Amino acid sequence: MSASHTYSSIVKMLEACAPGHSIRLATHSRVISWKTLSYPSFPKADKVEVGHIRKLARHFGILDCAKKHGVA
Repeated sequence: MSASHTYSSIVKMLEACAPGHSIRLATHSRVISWKTLSYPSFPKADKVEVGHIRKLARHFGILDCAKKHGVA
């Protein structure tokens, strides 16, 4: 089984690393937006695998900050 983190810990990381982000629910996923970027395929699950978190962090350019918060 892959490593995963809770949705609440991911939100805390986003608050610190991507201030001003927004999250909305879509039909099959969450859409996370920050500045001019949008990540439309973040899972809706309460536990999210690290691979999804890293992909989001790389897309937003906040991977180093996410690693400092221990979620990537």
